[in-house]
Amino acid sequence: MTKGIHIWSTAPGEKKRGGNPYAPAYFELVCLALSALMWRKLNGPIKFYTDTEAFTWFQLHDLLDIWDGGVDTEALDSIPRSINQEIFWAGSKLFALRAETAPVAMVDTDLIIWKPLEDLLDGPLTVLHREEIIDCYIPMEYLKKRPGYQFDPQWDWTVKPCNTAFAYFGDDAFKKQYVDKAIDFMTDNSVYPMEMVSQMVFAEQRLLAMEARKESIRINALIKDPFEEDNTLFTHLWGAKQIARSNPEQCEILVRAMMNKIREENVVIYNKLLKLA
Repeated sequence: MTKGIHIWSTAPGEKKRGGNPYAPAYFELVCLALSALMWRKLNGPIKFYTDTEAFTWFQLHDLLDIWDGGVDTEALDSIPRSINQEIFWAGSKLFALRAETAPVAMVDTDLIIWKPLEDLLDGPLTVLHREEIIDCYIPMEYLKKRPGYQFDPQWDWTVKPCNTAFAYFGDDAFKKQYVDKAIDFMTDNSVYPMEMVSQMVFAEQRLLAMEARKESIRINALIKDPFEEDNTLFTHLWGAKQIARSNPEQCEILVRAMMNKIREENVVIYNKLLKLA
């Protein structure tokens, strides 16, 4: 069995809330719960890394039992102000990962794993899949960086990035090295890009692949082609979140399907979520 971690930060949306109390979107809450329950059932305990603001909300609604591996607020509450969490909206994942010891699997809250992964977690690094170097992976010279920062001259910029919606680290030394490099890039790096994607996907996904290549770490992928039609291993609802925000009817269909599955797995949590619908 493999320990999993979920990471949930309120910091990236702080400005948009404009001082209003924090509350998660219902669709994202249901997805989060199903992701945790399926990991618990098939792969091992799962721990929740969050900040005090979200912790207070989950505690108020008696939902902390979604996770059976404990809850940690220290790692995210301690993220320094030198990290701009609006630009680095998934930067909290790196700080949660820094607090862990390998072996550990980082599981995105919109990723649902439907099968045991024990036989697929091969070697020091396993990711969801590799990615092509598409538009969001901009050339080195266009990335924002703090004065004096230097990219590692040994990085190979032709290496395909890793999709880290799932990332298993079996080697603690490499995990630490990757996390330190990613946090170093993010530190005091507060110039906003024209879009809000390139800085984060470099720090989290492209840097990982390049650091692995530099250290001769073999990268295993759960699937080779993210668009394969017969994928029964996982469901990644990253795109569905956008649909849910803009299409209430589709959102209702997705929520109903997920809630039906949650009811099968844990009727106590299902009833708690139902009260919040």
